[in-house]
Amino acid sequence: MRTRIFIASLAGLVSVALAASFLTVDAVIKDAKKLNGKEVTVRGKVDSFKAKTSKSGNKYTTFKLKGETKVLNVYLRDHLSPEPKNGYVVEVKGIYRESKKVGEITFKNEVDATKVAGKKFGIKIISGSK
Repeated sequence: MRTRIFIASLAGLVSVALAASFLTVDAVIKDAKKLNGKEVTVRGKVDSFKAKTSKSGNKYTTFKLKGETKVLNVYLRDHLSPEPKNGYVVEVKGIYRESKKVGEITFKNEVDATKVAGKKFGIKIISGSK
């Protein structure tokens, strides 16, 4: 009986530890098919940061998230405050899509970090140095 309780407790601790962990950009790209459409938390360096407003007045943010050798695209409806600068290390939580078509444009390897009710999606600055 004690063994079962110990194993159940250990399994609970492992699942909490895994939930708190993050993936690297390279790991997401490597497991793209498996992660497609799934929630991911990924860390990397910001590059090509852009906060824009569409012709219809909708605010959005895009940037590249650089890993060791690979790059993800990040999209977020709205603007960020504070804005991460290029070179900052950030943690992005959202839905990964290996490929997403919007109108005539196809986006590859994108994490959509747009806020969703009941989810902790978004972007968190980890380190502000290049």
